[in-house]
Amino acid sequence: MSNNELNYGGYVGGYFFNPIRRDISMIKGDTMSFGFQVQGLEGQDPEGVELICKKTLEDESSLFEISLADNIDKRSYDEEADIITYTVRIPPRLTEDLDAGRYFYDLKTYVDTDVISLMIGRINIEEGC
Repeated sequence: MSNNELNYGGYVGGYFFNPIRRDISMIKGDTMSFGFQVQGLEGQDPEGVELICKKTLEDESSLFEISLADNIDKRSYDEEADIITYTVRIPPRLTEDLDAGRYFYDLKTYVDTDVISLMIGRINIEEGC
């Protein structure tokens, strides 16, 4: 291992594990779906993956939550590249009663004792036509 490489739980490389900051827009009451990939878990399945949406960052309660048990699905695992692919589906029932406006979300995974935020940002709920 060179001086420029880090060893994180057996994963060797010069990578940071920072969340992607991305704002998302969707139409209120429509389905929104997207995929994401996680690399470097050495084939270990996370104990959980969840997306939480809140009105403000400081709120104790969420407007909605989805998880591996409900609307987040593991699609594939590429053993050679050590990449797990997931899909997220926000169904209409979760946004149809929300006011149009900006909210905040956090997509995270739980591995052993680690909580890893994968994506964070604002979710803009817009009125449809």
